[in-house]
Parts: sequence; structure tokens; C-alpha cells
Amino acid sequence: MKPIKYFLPLFILLFIHSNGFGQSTVVLEQIQVYSSLNPNAKYWQLPDDITGIQKALDAGIFKESNLQRLTSFLTVKKTLTKQNQVGKITLNWEATRNIPYHAYLELYELDPETTYENKLVKVSESKKDSIQAVWALVVGIFNQEHQRIFQKTILLGIIPVPSLGIGYPSNWVVTTPNTLYQAINKGIQLISKDIDNMEFMEAAVPHTAFATDNYWMPVIHNQPRIMFDTTSGFMSYVSTAGMQLLRIPNASLTKIDLKNKDINYPYANLINTIKKTRANLNSKEYYKIIQPLRDVNGNKDYTLNANIEFNTNFNNNAELSQTSALQFLSEIPNIIYDGKDSIGYFTVQHGVTEKDKFYYPHKIYNGYDSTKQFEIIEATNSFPIIHTNVITGKAYGQEFSIQFDNGQQLKTILLDHKIIMVMEGNKKPKQMVNLSKISNSNINNLLLLMAYGELFQSPN
Repeated sequence: MKPIKYFLPLFILLFIHSNGFGQSTVVLEQIQVYSSLNPNAKYWQLPDDITGIQKALDAGIFKESNLQRLTSFLTVKKTLTKQNQVGKITLNWEATRNIPYHAYLELYELDPETTYENKLVKVSESKKDSIQAVWALVVGIFNQEHQRIFQKTILLGIIPVPSLGIGYPSNWVVTTPNTLYQAINKGIQLISKDIDNMEFMEAAVPHTAFATDNYWMPVIHNQPRIMFDTTSGFMSYVSTAGMQLLRIPNASLTKIDLKNKDINYPYANLINTIKKTRANLNSKEYYKIIQPLRDVNGNKDYTLNANIEFNTNFNNNAELSQTSALQFLSEIPNIIYDGKDSIGYFTVQHGVTEKDKFYYPHKIYNGYDSTKQFEIIEATNSFPIIHTNVITGKAYGQEFSIQFDNGQQLKTILLDHKIIMVMEGNKKPKQMVNLSKISNSNINNLLLLMAYGELFQSPN
């Protein structure tokens, strides 16, 4: 963080001159840009077409100052490569010495934490996590005597908001370069004589930066999104069969007493199986979990009957084979009931690698249209897709899988080994791509209910 702090005083010490310009001509000499957050990335570099930036200045400070920009002059675009270049301007007007005024635009991406530490930005603690980057937008105007007669800086906080994008989120950025510069252009247009220097403003941008991949991207490309309504305690969405209404009651959890030797104890057989198949029982607890699920339109009441193990020493002394403190017991069937009838079973695995499927963090797209891709850093590395959890089983005679990724934010449902639904949303679904060709929605709704069942949610 020290290199970042090095140039922050350059912003703090900027002085303001708000002299009247009178009607005159200005030339936009140079735009320079740098990111202290990701200096080796490409997403922050200036676009080939800077018309949007020029028009923002025209409609903002130039219009306010009654200045007409000389459009015949080719603005110099300068991408800085070193931290110590930030804030430095070289005045060289060989081609424009007869123009009355000369403007410079500086764009710097800053680490939000550093702006908080240096008290450049004041936001509530609850909002800090939502600000992904802070951009310093600096406009300076000089007269022919090389005197700086105007300079103002806006600090623009980039805050992502939900979009139609679905996929594996980018580790580098939250939005595409095009969208980022749309937000920056709006910020530039707000620079005026009346704002406070170093004024902080928020820019809500759609969360549209997703790593390209060869698993989800091909199947969700340009597919319509189905939105969920979860405001009334139900999960509702519209399908080809009409409005679907689903409800997930609370699961019940019963601790199994391993020391109970009563032959009439309801879980006597379960205890015998646990003692024969599980190790290190002193550091573990076992539970019977019952999850009711309700498909209102199908008039179906489902129940998931499962058994789980909780490793109380997981953080300090986890078994090498475990990736979670909670484990579903594979030795004892986990049963799916439709009413009182058993219609299937399931097992749960952790950290499952998808064969020959990868994501590419150096190349992003908007999570919707895969024809528009952006390389954000020079790299060729790919990473295997490793599902956080995978539920596999059989229901109504059909094999299914429910895959959890990005923690539990991304869920993928497969039926007979083909993807039929991809959903975005952690505790509750927000949107979905439905690829199912099945007209009977019973099994689809069952799997959707299972994907958001309380028993599969992270204890965090």
C-alpha cells in the first residue's frame, strides 16, 4: 500500500482557480490514465474511441466555462506505467501554442481501502464492502502563460448492482471496460466550478464481468432470463406451464445420541452403522435432518430425509478427505419422498472437478452475450471448474445432479447428464436460464426446491 500513499497527497494539495474564461477556444491536450489497484491489467486503459470522454467535457466544464473545444486536434492518450508518473503533467504546446486554453484529464484508479485510510472518502462501514474501486477524475485547465487556472477532482466510487449476467465472476473487475468508461464519462461531465474539490460520488454499474468458460457460457449464451419473486415467502417464477409457486419450510434437526443403548431408540440402527463406518467419533456430532418442500401448483409435498456429520474440530484438525465441517453420510441412504412414497435418493460430494471444463479469468464477458469478450490481462492460464458441492441422485427414475459454484451463488441442475437449469442467487434464487424441454414441471420444481433447501445451505 505504501506506493499508493505516495501520490495521494498530490490530489489533496490540488488548488482551485475558478476565473471566468469568457467565450474562447480550448484544446484537450492529453488524457493520462493509471491503476494502482491492478497496474498490469488492461481493463482500465483508455478505449480506442475517446469520443465519449470528449463529449463529457464538452457538456460539462467546457460548456459551463463557455469554452469551445478544438475538435481538429488529436488528443494525446497516455497510459502510465509507473507509480511515480502519477500527477505529473508535461506542458508541450508546439502545435497549439496559439490556442487560449489547454485542458488535461487525469484518470486514476485507487484502492478503496487506501482512500478510507487517507480520509479522502467518507462512507459508512456498511457501504464500504460494496465499493469495488475508487476513480480519481481530475480536470486541469491552463492559460497560454502556463498558469493553471482551474482544477477539480471527483472521487468516483464504483458500486456493482445485479445484472442479467450469470456465470463465474471475474476476480479482477466487476464490470466490462465499456460499462466502466460509461460511468467514468458521467463522472467527468459532473466536474464543475460549483462542486467541492475531491468530492465523492457513487456510480452504480451493472455487475457484468464474468470469466469466460467452456461449461456454462455455451449453454446460457443469449438465453432469456427468468426472474424470481421471493418477496412473499414463496419462490415464484413463470414457466411455459404458467406461474409456478414454491415454498421451502424450515428443516428440522435432531441430534443423534451415540451413547443411547436402548434397542427401542428410533436411531439405534443408524448408531450401529455410524460406529462401524465412521472414525474419530469423539470429535463429531451426528444429526437426522428432515427438509419439507412444497410445490403449490403441482400440489406436491416433498420431504428430504438425510443424515449429516458435523466435525467439531474441523478448523484445527480436519481430516484430509474433508473439505467441509458438514458431511452427508454416504453409508446411509438419503431419501426423497413424495408424500409418503419414496421416489428417489441422493448423495452429496464436496470439491468435485468437472472433467475437461475450465474457466479463463484473463478474459471476461458480460455473462449474457459471449460474442463480446474482453482480455483484461496478458495471460493464457486456464483453471479447472471445481464445484463447491454436488448433489447427485435419482428421482422419478431419472438421474440428476445439482452443482454449487462460487460458494452457493451459482447453481446448475442437470437431468440425465444434461444441463436443464442455471440459476443465480445464494439463499434465494434471483434469476434462471431454463433449458428444460420437459412439459411436466414436477421434477424441475423438485430439483429447484432441493437446490435452495435449507439443509444444503452453508452454515455461514
